[in-house]
Amino acid sequence: MLAGLVLLGPVPAAAEIYRYTDAPAPAGTGAAVGRPGTVPGGPGSAAGAPKAGATTIKYTPGERIMVDVKINGNANANLLLDTGADRTMINPRVLVSAGASISRPVGTTRVTGVAGSDDVAFVVIESLEVGEARVGRMQVASYDVAGAGDGLLGRDFLDRFSVNIDSAAGVVTLSPK
Repeated sequence: MLAGLVLLGPVPAAAEIYRYTDAPAPAGTGAAVGRPGTVPGGPGSAAGAPKAGATTIKYTPGERIMVDVKINGNANANLLLDTGADRTMINPRVLVSAGASISRPVGTTRVTGVAGSDDVAFVVIESLEVGEARVGRMQVASYDVAGAGDGLLGRDFLDRFSVNIDSAAGVVTLSPK
């Protein structure tokens, strides 16, 4: 009876933000954690060529998805892909090496999480790239996120792409919307 009531209730509106695929992985798909690249014949590709502005990230299923990024075209960082983070957070040391002006933030806020509260400064970077996926000028948080490599890759970047996470094959595909 309870199942019947649930089925008769209002249907919530939904919008696809991230797609998770659990198809069986092809044989021999061992992958390094979070290394952007192209999967021949994979999503976002045509005859092995990636769609312009698309990229794929290989990761080990069951492990955190670590993503190699380029900041301002000159500094490399390794960020944790976090579909639950509203904002991208990057270690201040990495931002300085990318030429970002962390001494003059464009804003600050107080964030609260399971480990407590802290003040976070926001700075502007000129670009953030994951393989061929690129976002121009954007604000990021200058913050050292413990245990997350050089920081978090959040939805302020990810929402500009169609994100497909194939957890069985260990592949994330970012395609232009």
